[in-house]
Amino acid sequence: MEESFWKQTYEKILIGMGLFGITLKFLFLNQILPFIGALLLFTGFRKLRSENRWLKAGYAGAALKVVITIVNIVIGSVLEREKIYVSYVWKVIVFCGGILPVFLMVCLFLGMREELEKRKAEIKNEVLLHIIIWYVVVTVLAVREYEGWILGFVIVAAYIGILVELKNIAEKLEEAGYVLEEHSVRISDSRCAAGAAILTAAGLLIGYTCFGSYHMALTTAKETQDSASEEIKAHLLSLGFPEDILHDLKKEDILACKNARQVLLNQSDDSLRGRDGQLQLDGLAVELEQEGQWKVIHHFLWNGNPGFRGTEAVQINPAYQELNGGWTFQGKLTGQVLYDKDETSYTADYKILQDENYDTGMNAFFYGSQQNASIFAEFSLPRSGENCRGYVAYEIKAKESDWWIDSWLNYTHQKTIWQYPVISAAQNRRQGGWLDERVFSTVQDALQVLPEGERENSVGLGM
Repeated sequence: MEESFWKQTYEKILIGMGLFGITLKFLFLNQILPFIGALLLFTGFRKLRSENRWLKAGYAGAALKVVITIVNIVIGSVLEREKIYVSYVWKVIVFCGGILPVFLMVCLFLGMREELEKRKAEIKNEVLLHIIIWYVVVTVLAVREYEGWILGFVIVAAYIGILVELKNIAEKLEEAGYVLEEHSVRISDSRCAAGAAILTAAGLLIGYTCFGSYHMALTTAKETQDSASEEIKAHLLSLGFPEDILHDLKKEDILACKNARQVLLNQSDDSLRGRDGQLQLDGLAVELEQEGQWKVIHHFLWNGNPGFRGTEAVQINPAYQELNGGWTFQGKLTGQVLYDKDETSYTADYKILQDENYDTGMNAFFYGSQQNASIFAEFSLPRSGENCRGYVAYEIKAKESDWWIDSWLNYTHQKTIWQYPVISAAQNRRQGGWLDERVFSTVQDALQVLPEGERENSVGLGM
């Protein structure tokens, strides 16, 4: 027996509602299933919009749900979406997106009840009460950030039960003689679905290309040429400070090295390869005028093309990090990013440069939540240009003698645009780094020097 047009329609709506209640966080199903569900709801309520006021309201709500679902998917391609998440507009969108599934269930119930009343058929209102109770419980659990399995299973089971109750009402309506007439439409359901898919794809493309990396405030680099700076530079060169790295330092870092006592250098043998370029990492320790006070500098340079230019991250575990170690942090973090184009050098501050505490618990399956602390420098390389480079510097002061300067660096490079949702290289490091090896590559280096030893015997090996 051929299914009635009404049965095809309400089954489509109920399946759409069911897909919103399924959360599967693999193979992008947490995005695909709600998208399909929104389209099913829209095309289903679209056929009912002329039946009564409640079903018309359901059609409007379903259309809004499609828009919100598309926006939510597209936002995943925006790197700095946290700025969007804290806005008032987004909070309104989240509220609407959360209440719409319940609103649609209520509209479907009230719409079917009105049609049943036209046919002198009785209907129990317990279903409406069940919907309200279910929503209140879900809201309370969401506010309390409940993550348990037991109540989660109960909520899903209750949701399925409500859908079954709506299905029973729909069947009763058909038994009462309700016939849904099929009307011609200008735009078919398949074209509506294709249009939504194209709009989503276009939004993702714009998000990836325009908002998938940091926007750096680049300016023309001006080398310090005042007499004081030049005198300090000459002194540092005499101590063995590499000339190319010296030219990349900010004036404040140069002035801080006035009357430096010694320079200890570590150049990495290992490197990270880009498309046809190679990353060079250098670590330096400069003993300042005051004995026992040092400036530690980590410098990076891309010799050639690094390949895809998305996000980069420098993660440093500084010498002062050890709780009972022999060093304390002095001053502030400094550094900058540079590159050359058309024989002109350009510079920019890091998008983010800070010493922060973070939690890798989300990926620590076997060892539980892990608290960590590191210096993070986050940035994006320009879309064109060469000799992409930069440095991070910090100062330390000795608490005790005979302590090694032990400063470790992880440089993370984004290799491809193909990731969803978009995360930065620094976020990858905070999560442990091992889940996204297809997207990110990391190389490690270490500055390990013993200040009290002779220079040639004090240089540690890069890792």
